[in-house]
Amino acid sequence: MESVVTPLWTRRSSRCDNDHCVTVSRRNQGVDVFDSILPRTVLSFSDSSWRAFLLDLETRTARTARTGRRA
Repeated sequence: MESVVTPLWTRRSSRCDNDHCVTVSRRNQGVDVFDSILPRTVLSFSDSSWRAFLLDLETRTARTARTGRRA
């Protein structure tokens, strides 16, 4: 039997198209990402992996803004 861990906080994407949304839940040791279409499918990330993803996203977004090209 799986134990249920209550997230510290949960954030649903603010831009949803026909209820196709992404939800991110913060846990003690990382982050879980859910898709509203397949809510039982969870991508789990450690803190360090999540931070690396966000830093890479920030870098790519900044590069795209400067050049006007896709990252």
